[in-house]
Amino acid sequence: MGNTPTGISQKEVEMSEPERILAAIQRHKARAWLGLLAYACAVTFPHQQVQNAVAFFTDRYTNERVWKISVDIALFEGAVLMLLFLIAVYRLNGWIERSLLIAFWLFTFALLFGSHRMFMVNNAELVHYPQYFPEGIALLALTGSPIQSMIWIAILGGLDEAYQYTFLVTGKAFPYDFNDIYMDLVGGAAGIVFGLALFKCRSRVNTRGWAWKLFTSPAVKLLAGIFLAGLALLTAGKMVLYEADSPHHWFALSRLPIPQSRYFSPWIFGLHHFHELTPVEGPILILVTIAIFALLDRALELAPARQSGHTLKAEAQSAS
Repeated sequence: MGNTPTGISQKEVEMSEPERILAAIQRHKARAWLGLLAYACAVTFPHQQVQNAVAFFTDRYTNERVWKISVDIALFEGAVLMLLFLIAVYRLNGWIERSLLIAFWLFTFALLFGSHRMFMVNNAELVHYPQYFPEGIALLALTGSPIQSMIWIAILGGLDEAYQYTFLVTGKAFPYDFNDIYMDLVGGAAGIVFGLALFKCRSRVNTRGWAWKLFTSPAVKLLAGIFLAGLALLTAGKMVLYEADSPHHWFALSRLPIPQSRYFSPWIFGLHHFHELTPVEGPILILVTIAIFALLDRALELAPARQSGHTLKAEAQSAS
């Protein structure tokens, strides 16, 4: 009893491990942002080495076997995450929170299946989803906002593809890959929904000023700046959607002369139509998906992180 401050219940002192992590991230945001950026660099810059490793295994064990193993791993990961998510949702107090999170979790899984079916060249690209899943959780803890987290994921995914487009496939007939950015976004979205359950979100107490706070956030301002800069470059003719013979533009969003779709067999669900998002379709689809998550942002919020039991006990000892 002597170690517990007056007015603090034992329940408040005993925090769960996810709550401790959330409290630590919110207390040390600068370090958390640096850690997030370090993780983003670690999964972006070795891209060529990863491709070389995949090529080694496909040459040795055949494409079909490697792609089949990739799907098996993805299905196992999905089953484990589904179980953990259901446990986390069960521990929430309100039925509104549970209903919303289950609905968005199922919606996210539908996006996972749909993007795999339509946008994925081969099953090795399944790595996009787990790669951005932890970023979604971390960004939610940092921003406290699902939609701001989605925007940051889209920006980080865009920078990832910009690096590949500029340095790894330079001079080759490749597009700036909005397919990959969208898969990154979907993987991050799953992490955000999972994080809301893990960190025990609650219904938003007061929605007054929510829109103003959102539209004045750094994430929204940066996204708006990117689109305005792109529109200005497009209007000035310095950026074009598709590569042209004109020497006046600085860069093109696709080095393919026309939009292309092609058929490809992913070795698991049979022959299907693979669609390559155009420089117009890609941004629109990304923005629409982010906007849908605004519904979740307006309805739910993270509870303010409480102090950990260790901190409370230290304060009690110093006070005595």
